[in-house]
Parts: sequence; structure tokens; C-alpha cells
Amino acid sequence: MSNNSKRIIFLVQSFEQPRILKIILDRSKTFEEVVVYGFARKIHSVKNYEILDGHKNIKYQKLATLEDGKYWNRIFKYLKLLVVIYKNHGLSRKHLYIVGIDLRILSVLIVNKYVEYVISDLAWLYYPKPFKGIIGFIDKVLSKYSNKVLMTSRGFYEGHFKNYVKPENLVLTENKLATYGKVFPLNKLKDDKIRIAYIGAFRYKYIISNLLKVVSENKKLQLNFYGDGFSDIVEKMKEYTAAYENITFNGAFKNPDDLQDIYEKNNLNFVVYNNSLENERLAMPNKFYESGFFNVPILCATNTYVGRRAEEQNMGWTCDIHESSIRDFFDKLTVENLLERHEEIKKLDKSQFNY
Repeated sequence: MSNNSKRIIFLVQSFEQPRILKIILDRSKTFEEVVVYGFARKIHSVKNYEILDGHKNIKYQKLATLEDGKYWNRIFKYLKLLVVIYKNHGLSRKHLYIVGIDLRILSVLIVNKYVEYVISDLAWLYYPKPFKGIIGFIDKVLSKYSNKVLMTSRGFYEGHFKNYVKPENLVLTENKLATYGKVFPLNKLKDDKIRIAYIGAFRYKYIISNLLKVVSENKKLQLNFYGDGFSDIVEKMKEYTAAYENITFNGAFKNPDDLQDIYEKNNLNFVVYNNSLENERLAMPNKFYESGFFNVPILCATNTYVGRRAEEQNMGWTCDIHESSIRDFFDKLTVENLLERHEEIKKLDKSQFNY
């Protein structure tokens, strides 16, 4: 296509992100040509991207597979992406939609561009000093020189970017659930026992270990894992699954296709993430929006932005990440508490949770 103003180019780190896939589909309605370059991931690979198939004006190309945590191994894969961009689009004007700091840094080497930069988390907050300060400063400068900056949490902006990104250049894009008409809110909740769902990426070994120990000692609780994660955490889950009847490991799932079945089998969404990490304290995980849509109560970590939002809307509760706090919470929780919260969530406007 000769008119590049009618083309948008997506640079994505993972073809599995439902929120980004929804945005790609939305942009395909306003741009004549949508081109997506990105990468597969070692974990969470359930081919969510197949939803793009059949759209004539969307072209996508997976360039390589990225492994979590192995950032230096990505350099040559990113350079391959740069070569592909110049080979296919030359020096002409480019409208770029970039997800993640890695690809935003790479885009410095792309000339003649209009940049929409997506910040879904602040990965550099996990880095030790002095790298945390250096990478954080780079991210803020890259944001300053982006035409639009899209953030999933206002906490990110208020905490780190308000002195760099003009308010008129900020777009708040929450992690709402893209349903595609495949899933629907639940009108009834399981009421036979407390059924805990841990859904998504398994990253917090300390918290998961504490949860496993609490549930293994309380037969009144049922714990079901859905998703994938680091091998050592998954192995620990599988060990407990083999030893205890009230714990199951169900593996990866497709979003949103499998979500209704998952939430129908559970009555509490466990979203207690590591509140000692600043990124987790500021972030708004997509599980908040799923709980709100499906009318399933949520448990979040204390001292987090998502926990405050959940309590303000009577969607659930908070507890700390330590074993004693998790145990104390479940010792006091009743099925009646869950049903009461379920009724409160049903009253909420669903447009704040899904597209």
C-alpha cells in the first residue's frame, strides 16, 4: 500500500496478550492496513493470536521465541526485527504502536516515525541499583518523546511519569476483559465450599508456597490453578496436586474462551501478588476486571492500588502475603461472605470491566 498514513505497525513482545489482540482488531476497523511484528513466548503459548486470522487487512509475523528472564538472548532477535522493518517499510513514514520498553528502545533506531508507546508494567522496578535508576530514567525519557503514552494504571503515571508525560499525551487503557461475545457474567456462585482460583502467570513462589500450605491443611478449602509459569513453581504445584485431593493443577488456558468455565467452578479469585514490589503495588492486573465481569469476589494483597479499588467497590478483600495472614483470612472467611460480595458485584456497571 502506497499511502503509509493508512497503515499502522504493531511491535509486540507476545502474541498471547488478549488486551493487545483486542486493540489490533479495533485498529483494523480504522486503518486500511495493520501489520503486526512480534514474538512467541516459552510459556503461556495457547495461540490466542489465532483470533487475528481471517481479517484481510491484518498481517502478522512471529519472528522468534522469547524466554522469560533471558534478556541478553533477545538482542539478536530484536535486531532481526529491525532488519525486517526496514526491508518491508524502508524510510517512509511509520505509525508505530509499541508494547514494552525493550521494543521502545529498539524503535530509537527507526527513522521517520509516529509513536504510541504502551506501558503495561514497570519491569525496571525489579532491577537492582543502579540499573533500576538508569533504566527507569531511559523509560521516562522515551515516554517524553513519544507522541502518545498508553498506561494500564493511573498509579504508574502518578508515581513516576507525571513530570515527563504531558496530560494531553496520556491515554489510560485499563486491562479490561475482551469478551468477543464468548463469555458472560455469572448469575449464581458455587456455594458448597470455598473454591479458590489462582489464574494466570505463576511468578510469586513465596506466596504460592504459603497458599499451598494453608489449603493443604484445611479440607474445607479447594484450590485450583489455571495457567503456567516458572518450572520450579509449577513442579511444586504438581507435587501438592498429587498429594492432596483439594488442590488441582489445570495448565494453560485460552483467553477468553475458557474463562467462563474457570470462573463457574470457583467462587474466589486469588490475586495476592507481591506487595513488597513497587510495580505490583501500583499495577491494575486484568484479574480485577475479570472478577468484576464474572461477579466473582476477589482477594488482593494489602497496600496495593488494586486492593484499594476492590475494597472501595465491595468486590472483595485484602490480606498480606505471609502464611499467617493468608491462614487467618481463610479461617474467618465463609461461603456466606462470598455470596454477599457476589451480589454486590452484580450491581456494578459491567462497562468498567469489559469492552
